Amino acid sequence: MGYVFIVRWRGIAASCFLMLLSCLLPLRAGAEESLDVKLQIENQLTRLLSQEIAQWQRQAGLKSVEHNIEVRVPSGAAKLKLCPEPLLIDTGSGLVFGNVQRKVLCASQAWSLFVRAKVKVTARLPVANRAMKRGEFIGAQDIEWHPIVLGASDRDLLTKTDDIIGRQVNRKLRRHRAIQLHHLNAPQWVNIGDRVIIEARSQGFYANMAGEALESGGEGEAIRVKNLSSGKVITAFPTAKGRVTTVF
Repeated sequence: MGYVFIVRWRGIAASCFLMLLSCLLPLRAGAEESLDVKLQIENQLTRLLSQEIAQWQRQAGLKSVEHNIEVRVPSGAAKLKLCPEPLLIDTGSGLVFGNVQRKVLCASQAWSLFVRAKVKVTARLPVANRAMKRGEFIGAQDIEWHPIVLGASDRDLLTKTDDIIGRQVNRKLRRHRAIQLHHLNAPQWVNIGDRVIIEARSQGFYANMAGEALESGGEGEAIRVKNLSSGKVITAFPTAKGRVTTVF
């Protein structure tokens, strides 16, 4: 009788254990799947943002750029199924500085959501080593390289000293702050009396000749230039220091 009791107790215990295990397994599997979706989103979005930062670094011609990306996946991702193919992620229209948001989509599982990320970018940039007032001209002695933490408002950055030195301050420059395009006046490529190279283009035709500037001007400004060969005065547009272009 005692033997029968032991068998029945073990059978009941085994049945309870199996029932408990069957109840826990779906929950655990679901938790693991939601964790995989979260990691999938984090990994792919981090990779994409890193690539965009690397592309900007190449375009800016910078050697030293560091970044840290913190992806914030919404809690709703816990209800999503793992995407069997690479996620589709919208590309951004602006620079990847500060807080960004991207739409993430899985076509086969028919789900999409917006994911935010906090992107901290530190770049070594040419900056003013002192506060500079409007009207001052920037010399080589006024510039030094300094690590700058960039934010969402840092647009149109000047990342090369050639684009800064020699230009006039249009808005007050603060010491060790990123210099943006609107901080400086357009470069004065040509001054009155300068000898210039006139470049002429027309439907595949190209020629260049010597000229003399009769007016001063910066990029995109129309100025009068005298062709030293013919003596003719034409309208041309400065394109670089000592160079102007005209179209016939």
